[in-house]
Amino acid sequence: MRVTRCLFNSRTALHRVFVSPFEKVEALSRQSALLIPSTRVLQPISAPIPSLARHASMVHRFKKKGGGAPDPTSSGAKKGPLENDEITDRQVMIVNEENKLEGPFDTFKVVRSLDLDREVLRMVSEARGPRHAICKIINIEALREREREQEQARKENAKTKQKSKDLELNWAIAPHDLGHKLKQLRTFLEKGFKVEVLLAKKKGSRTATRDEAETLIQTIRDLLADTPGARETKAPEGTPLKVMRMYLTAPVKGSTAWIEAKAAFDRLAAEKAAAEAALAEQEALKNGSTAAEAS
Repeated sequence: MRVTRCLFNSRTALHRVFVSPFEKVEALSRQSALLIPSTRVLQPISAPIPSLARHASMVHRFKKKGGGAPDPTSSGAKKGPLENDEITDRQVMIVNEENKLEGPFDTFKVVRSLDLDREVLRMVSEARGPRHAICKIINIEALREREREQEQARKENAKTKQKSKDLELNWAIAPHDLGHKLKQLRTFLEKGFKVEVLLAKKKGSRTATRDEAETLIQTIRDLLADTPGARETKAPEGTPLKVMRMYLTAPVKGSTAWIEAKAAFDRLAAEKAAAEAALAEQEALKNGSTAAEAS
């Protein structure tokens, strides 16, 4: 006789609650492991290529020992001539005080023999083929003084860039206007400008006389004589009472050239004053003698 299994007994209920869910999960896990997804595409793995910058940074660089000449193409290259330990030549020729070559001498020994607080070995010419480099021993104080003079000259040249100024005068100019123009002319000259003075008849003005024209020209020249270092750069062009040009210049006030010209100007003025005083004294003595004889 066949026994019918009860589907709703306690054993079946417990199996369905505690065991059956884990069996389903295990079955699904085995099924997913057997399946190979056809949609996944793996990217090929290529070997990493190091960047050029990193590669360059790994290259070992050698640093020169001593004061060798730097690479002129580098940003930190020294400007100017090489001095002392910067000179890498083993032997050099030396320019003596008479500007004659002596040597060759051992560079290291020459540098070590110097009083480096007062002297410097400076290269004036690099070695060319078999010819040694040429150097000169320079006094540092004299070098600094020369550099100061060069800097002063450079500043003076910058001040006296010789900018041109034009000044126009009427032959029949009024005294008040003439005074203003002469003051302007003196200012231009003291600033070191080249001044071109144009003398011409102003439209609508009266015609000046020849004496007035000559007086005006002489007045301009008197101003030049009263301004240290002032002069005419070339002869006037043109004709009085028509159109005439005068070309004037002077050193900058306070410059070395101006100071020298001012000293010469003051010396001449003192000599002139002394001569006039002596002449006046002679005239006074002469007049006194004449009066005594008359009495």
